[in-house]
Amino acid sequence: MTPQQIEYVLLVAQLRSFSKAAQKLYITQPSLSKYIINIEKQLGMEIFDRSTTPISLTAAGEAYVATARQIKAARDDLSNRIADMQNLRAGTLKIGASTFRTSFMLARSISEFCREHRGVEVSIADSNSENLKEMLRAGQIDLLISTGSFDPRYFDAEPLATEQLYAAVPAAAPVNARLSRWQLSWEDIRTRSERFLRTEPVDLSLLRDEPFILPLQEEFNEEVMQQPFAPCGGLPEPALRVRTIDAAFSFVVSGFGMTLIPDTMIHFGNYASHPVFYALDPWHAQRQICLVMRRNSYVSKAAAAYCLTLKRLVEIGTWRIL
Repeated sequence: MTPQQIEYVLLVAQLRSFSKAAQKLYITQPSLSKYIINIEKQLGMEIFDRSTTPISLTAAGEAYVATARQIKAARDDLSNRIADMQNLRAGTLKIGASTFRTSFMLARSISEFCREHRGVEVSIADSNSENLKEMLRAGQIDLLISTGSFDPRYFDAEPLATEQLYAAVPAAAPVNARLSRWQLSWEDIRTRSERFLRTEPVDLSLLRDEPFILPLQEEFNEEVMQQPFAPCGGLPEPALRVRTIDAAFSFVVSGFGMTLIPDTMIHFGNYASHPVFYALDPWHAQRQICLVMRRNSYVSKAAAAYCLTLKRLVEIGTWRIL
């Protein structure tokens, strides 16, 4: 397998689409299809089952992709070791994170790392949590910043910061008049005001009649939103389903309805308008943001240096949410 064959096959397998992979590779779809067909002819078996939508791997394809990932991981490992011998004058660092984490939390740490280590090429893979875990296992990324659970057989996860969910309700919603004793402003949360420190969590059953906006992807999906509602009968029937937490927040600000918002958005988001916030029971509304690495893998100097940069920012308060 040549590096180009590995790159092309793995990208098609990841995206499950020749057209999407061709766009990423900046080549035409017919050229990519012809290239893959030539690989299949050399192999003597088809790698992709083109009769399914989206395309899927054949049994031979599964074996080919598994081997391609091992070869790529070994090559990347060798590149990292050689870069380490050059003492970070060269090399690569591949960070995995959801689009939300990349937008709200990683900019400062990556900027500081790049200023300190200009010879290291940094790239970011943004996808959903399951895809990123698979990429980490396959050695396609060096580390992952995410929430959730991580199988200790494959991953080492180190907590970095605690993330808290808040109920976000449109400022003009009539229900706010009845719940004034629990209300918090974005300034209260960001400055940890006296009101923030003494206000009790709200009973979410008091907000069940509000139209609920449910994000569906990344780290704030239905499973995550379900947990704070567990003590009061479960998640209400959504009035609107949207793709991301950013879209859900926009609908709250516009007055459509309520949703649950992580305090990372409140601390790091640069918004002109804000809804009314309500604290939730930490037992059901807190999660750990973790630094995740592949278990028993070689940790490059670039990855280790970035981890130190990130932890330093946590210590000085950039990531300290609570």
